[in-house]
Amino acid sequence: MKNSPLAFQIWSIFVIITIGVSTLFMLLVPWALRDFFTQETYATIREAQATYISNGKMLDDIEDIAEWDQVQQQYQTVKHILFLRDGDVLAGSTSLLMFNNYNFILEEARVQQVAAQQYVRTINGEKMYYIIRQGELASFPVYLFSYTWESYQNDLVESLFGQLLWLIAVILLLSWVPSFLMARYITKPIIKMENHVRDIANRNWYESIDVDRDDEIGKLGQSIERMRKQLVEQEDMQRSFLQHISHELKTPVMVIRSYAQAIADGIFPKGGLEGSIEVIDKEAARMEKRVKDLLYLTKLDYLFTKRSSEEIIKIADLIQNIVELLRWQRPELNWQLDIAEIEFKGSLEQWKVVIENLLDNQIRYAETIIVIRVSQHLVNKQPHMFIRIFNDGPPLEEGLIDRLFEEYQQGFKGEFGLGLAIVREIVGYHSGKIWVSNEEDGVAFHLEIPII
Repeated sequence: MKNSPLAFQIWSIFVIITIGVSTLFMLLVPWALRDFFTQETYATIREAQATYISNGKMLDDIEDIAEWDQVQQQYQTVKHILFLRDGDVLAGSTSLLMFNNYNFILEEARVQQVAAQQYVRTINGEKMYYIIRQGELASFPVYLFSYTWESYQNDLVESLFGQLLWLIAVILLLSWVPSFLMARYITKPIIKMENHVRDIANRNWYESIDVDRDDEIGKLGQSIERMRKQLVEQEDMQRSFLQHISHELKTPVMVIRSYAQAIADGIFPKGGLEGSIEVIDKEAARMEKRVKDLLYLTKLDYLFTKRSSEEIIKIADLIQNIVELLRWQRPELNWQLDIAEIEFKGSLEQWKVVIENLLDNQIRYAETIIVIRVSQHLVNKQPHMFIRIFNDGPPLEEGLIDRLFEEYQQGFKGEFGLGLAIVREIVGYHSGKIWVSNEEDGVAFHLEIPII
């Protein structure tokens, strides 16, 4: 059944459940009805006996026995026998005596401690329900024995049970049709989403998925819609990526090729062989840097999915070592370091890239000074490391602040637009935050990293 349409599976489950419940109902109802009708049978016997009682006495006089048969006609299913303590029968049907049970009944009457008591006895395979009531007739103690047979109860049970069976059958048949329609209604949005997912698999993902509901099916539709939007965004990013790559790599390739051809023709565009080769080397270095950033950005996606190994990082040692390596790019800059001795867990390779890219950015824009301050504070009772890197360069363009960490976003001295995007990815991977702000006399980068 698992390969059948979902609507049919839901409907089949409903049919199986209803049939199972109905079968259980049919098994339990006769038992419940028999118990109910047993009590009703005794109630009918007591009601029949009440026609012979007047002020607690059995009839008023012995002469009233002549009217016995006329009174019995009111309750044809209940038979009565009126007998004395010595066993003499005064009135009623004596056919029961033929079953050799009269002595048992007489003995039960004699030892009975209450005015009326109900009994049940099986005679020739059939149950007999009866009540023995004590009373007086013309000042003589008498017993009124009233009984009915199980066949009467069975007729009532079978009649009512048959009507219930017909009623259940009609209810089941009438409920199966709307249940099938309901199953079709429930599965309709799933079929719709299946078609959308098939389109997405075929890269036709520009049509939105609209599932107007808030249940689990609606949440599934919303998840598919988010996936669709991410795929569209990813495709746009890939297209933009290729455009930027072709644009950024085209210029150095053209310069290198043109200079190489000129040198091959004996022409030196930069006045001599050394100057021309220097231009080729510079453009090759620029291209190498861009390719390296692209490869590292791709590598990050792999590392994040594989969860690279973590180690204890001493932020003071890391920053000081990188500053010593980079400060000679611009020896005239004044470096001011105020770094607390903080240790945290992370990938040393990735954090080295973060600090290098940030400081490379500072060196490119700073005019006279770069300030690095690292401190530790509690955020929601958890220790966090705060890093502030300041340079006194020109302020960022107003529209660039919010987009600075996106791929290919460059300032006026930007090179390729991937360095800060890589920084953002690594910081986010370590559950941190990074932002930039224009200050009165420069620009400051801020990092907030939870210390694990």
